[in-house]
Amino acid sequence: MGHEQRARVSAGLARERAGLVERIVAEVYAEVPAYRALHGSQLEEVRAITGWLVSRSMELWVAGETRLPPDDVERLRGIGRSRAADGRSIGAVVRAHRVGSAAAVRAVSELAAEGLDAADVFALGELLLTSIDQISESLAVGHAETAHRLDADLERARRAFLDDLLIGRQASRGAIRDRARTLGIAPPDPAVLVVAQPEGAHPGGAPQGDTVSAGMALLGLVEPVGADPLLTTRAGRVVLLVSPADAAGVAAVLGAHPWRGCVLAPRALADMSAAYRLADDALETAPPHAFGPEGLLRDSDACVLALLNGGPVTPSAVRRAVLGPLLSAGDAHLLETLRAYFREGAATTAAEALHVHPQTLRYRLRRVRELTGHDPHRPWPRFVLETACAIAP
Repeated sequence: MGHEQRARVSAGLARERAGLVERIVAEVYAEVPAYRALHGSQLEEVRAITGWLVSRSMELWVAGETRLPPDDVERLRGIGRSRAADGRSIGAVVRAHRVGSAAAVRAVSELAAEGLDAADVFALGELLLTSIDQISESLAVGHAETAHRLDADLERARRAFLDDLLIGRQASRGAIRDRARTLGIAPPDPAVLVVAQPEGAHPGGAPQGDTVSAGMALLGLVEPVGADPLLTTRAGRVVLLVSPADAAGVAAVLGAHPWRGCVLAPRALADMSAAYRLADDALETAPPHAFGPEGLLRDSDACVLALLNGGPVTPSAVRRAVLGPLLSAGDAHLLETLRAYFREGAATTAAEALHVHPQTLRYRLRRVRELTGHDPHRPWPRFVLETACAIAP
């Protein structure tokens, strides 16, 4: 069959174009679950794209072409970009085009089989097979481009949200809740604040991109089980907000890698500005031996450092952060033992002053370590405990 005959068959199919398009769209609607959720205007767009592809396929077939030209490929990439923006998965989109191509072949064979010879059928089959490959690749490329941009935009928006929390721009629970809903995330509240930097790094010295990458890598080593974590960078340091359920995992990762950080107890999101200042100042002023084997500072360390450096912390806050349970009536004997140990300078003399057996005193000091997390026999923890005892009433 020559060019004129193909053109005649194509013209006949063009007259049946509306019905052909409806048939193809109906099969896609039935076979691809994601397309059954589309509303009216979206289905009209599917019909328009189907009509264009049917017309272009016939034009290329008549012209003896076997591949889509660059302009059509670029248009398909644009369709892929639009589908990503709609939130449609690339798998569903590509499957819809495969189902549509198969439906088109069946429809053409029924409507024009008598006017086609073997060469024409093979030519049409080659065109459709080649074009479905081009369509799939073009849609995937366009979809990936927009999906990457949307992911990047969302990541920037989430970082901006955390930045606002850290500087106190989002101060009310209602505003925080509305912002989180707009971003489509469920941040932890209360949340654990983590401020960290690679050991040996100087704040402000690392390029932001490197710090972001380091923070993402750090977060990637943790398998979150709680709410959506948030990450940003400030002054060359990584800042994380994680759920209390994920805090131990983050601390373990920090301790196993050459990082130094400050991990604070859970706080409400509305209180993160003050918490960030406390943690950041602690990292800025802590002596090297304050970090211990884990490379981490906690609330008690940060509060003592803030007290020493004139930060916004009260003596009562320091006492609560450091001594914690020792301030309760039931553990008053442990606080008394700790003060005696510091006053006397040795366990034996402290035991004599308290009229208890030295083993009893040593047991009490172990309980102090268990309850506060600070070992009174090690230099920095001893300093933290002694400072808190000195200002305790």
